Amino acid sequence: MFKVFISLMSVMLVYTISNAQDKGNLLVTLSNGTIEISVLPDVGGLLVRASLCGRPNIIQSDSTLWNESPEKRPSLYPRPPFKAYNGHVIWVSPQSEWWVHQDSIPSLKASRAPWPPDPSTSLAPYSIVTKKAHELCMVSPESPYTKVQITKTFHISKNKVIISATAKNISHDTIAWGLWQNTRMSGWDAVFVRADSSEFRKTNYMSREKVKKPGLNYLGGFYSYESVQPESGQYLSKSFFDVKEPLIAGTHQKQWLIIRSNSIAAKMIHPEQSRVELYIENSTRPAKDLQELEMQFDYRQIVPGASISAEETWKILPASGSTDKNELLKELKKILK
Repeated sequence: MFKVFISLMSVMLVYTISNAQDKGNLLVTLSNGTIEISVLPDVGGLLVRASLCGRPNIIQSDSTLWNESPEKRPSLYPRPPFKAYNGHVIWVSPQSEWWVHQDSIPSLKASRAPWPPDPSTSLAPYSIVTKKAHELCMVSPESPYTKVQITKTFHISKNKVIISATAKNISHDTIAWGLWQNTRMSGWDAVFVRADSSEFRKTNYMSREKVKKPGLNYLGGFYSYESVQPESGQYLSKSFFDVKEPLIAGTHQKQWLIIRSNSIAAKMIHPEQSRVELYIENSTRPAKDLQELEMQFDYRQIVPGASISAEETWKILPASGSTDKNELLKELKKILK
């Protein structure tokens, strides 16, 4: 009878939302009994946790930073060192233009600095617009650097997460940007990009001269990095794919994260970027290593007051936990049928 009662309670489970306030940060969790996600509105509106209910976090983010006291939060002035919370973030693209449309920090403008990202949209507190049982919508401050205000909406349904974003031009001039969704997983997870071999554009190896690691492999219609630990320092690689139907899948702690988005013609993406990008870091500290599962969206002129938008759909599913990539690919292809 007790088991029947528990079963009935599970069937009757409604969407729940919880707030965890500890030392200043507000961690907002959406759960529907199947999946759960957690967001930090106080720090860039970052999505820092996603999983099947009761299972380990799939995405790479340091949970010790989620409830830090306000005085430990990063400065909103873009100076080193950059404090990385990881998780899922939304930027504008191309990266080469992050600092060229502002005059507040001439040194970053003159050097066309590719780092750090705009703190107003990636680290500043977001204001909650809507908080429902199954949905959270937040808006960033207006950025004096990239001249946009970003709105993020997270919606959960069954085993899916829909991540929608808009960037509004808050300036008096026409500007041009694309949106960029970036999800971090461990640098040692098996991550696959579905692509015809002809859709692969290039890999940039950013490690020591002549070291082409981690290497990118092509197997059964999917590209994947082969993680490798260096004797010292880091190995860094980034690959670019002009895919027609974006799909990135990664597996962690016996769970699949499958990310999809709509079809966008390659010519609509800024030429310095690609529709799908995959970045990896391998180092002597594997626990800190990450992969970035990135999707770029159409690059457009934005008149004052207008917006651009981008949407991803995540599916979170159980996985076998196999460490054999051939077996994982068989498993993934069966899921995708």
